[in-house]
Amino acid sequence: MVIIVTGATGAIGSAAVEQLRALGHTVIGTSRRAEHEGFRSLDVSSPASIEAFVQGLEADGIRIDGLLNNAGTQLPHYETTPDGFERVIATNYLGPYLLTRRLLPLMNPGAHVVNTVSLSCYVAHLDPDFLHPNPDKYRQIGTYANSKMAVMLFSEELHRRYGEHITVHVTDPGIVNSRILHLNRWFDPIADLVFRPFCKSPKKGAKPAIHALLFKANYGNPLFLFRGDRHLSVPHRWQHPNTSRWLWNETEELLKNYL
Repeated sequence: MVIIVTGATGAIGSAAVEQLRALGHTVIGTSRRAEHEGFRSLDVSSPASIEAFVQGLEADGIRIDGLLNNAGTQLPHYETTPDGFERVIATNYLGPYLLTRRLLPLMNPGAHVVNTVSLSCYVAHLDPDFLHPNPDKYRQIGTYANSKMAVMLFSEELHRRYGEHITVHVTDPGIVNSRILHLNRWFDPIADLVFRPFCKSPKKGAKPAIHALLFKANYGNPLFLFRGDRHLSVPHRWQHPNTSRWLWNETEELLKNYL
């Protein structure tokens, strides 16, 4: 299998790449920083970077069997990308949406798309202004949670629209000892001492994603949430068909110049 892993130099991403390659799969890892040798350059918050990445795959004649949208971030303060998107939403949601849509023509029948969500979905609240956030209302955890809920809704709609051709699942790595735990607050050193020792290792955090990528399913199977060593139905409170359709259409309109 040929599998793309975004954010492949981060804690979970690098663990996923290592384990997938050990199983004999061809892995195309991506990194925002071009100096990482052996990885393809990709900044998922940048439509231009996504386009260059996809064109590179097309030029090399690469067909895809799996895509793990793993790259993610959270930031203490409101920040925009050069394209004018709020950076957390651009990295965690708009990038995976655009990358997946652009890669669909390169996917083999039955290819697996696995999107990374989070327990923070339980505290998410998407309002009509989600794609056009107000800097004054920016909240570090709230924006992160909303971006992950948007990924969940995107996955549901992707499954509804393309489930006859590809397999779509979501993965929740749990609380993993990685850079994303840093909130840039005064209590970070205390949390490092008290909390981090009890967090999952990146290797354990990557396992649900690997199970999802390699899961043998028949067409028409439901979208599953992979967590720990098992898969289960998506929690009912995370299922919002009307909202997922609305979000898909609004995102398509926002990114129409890049699709």
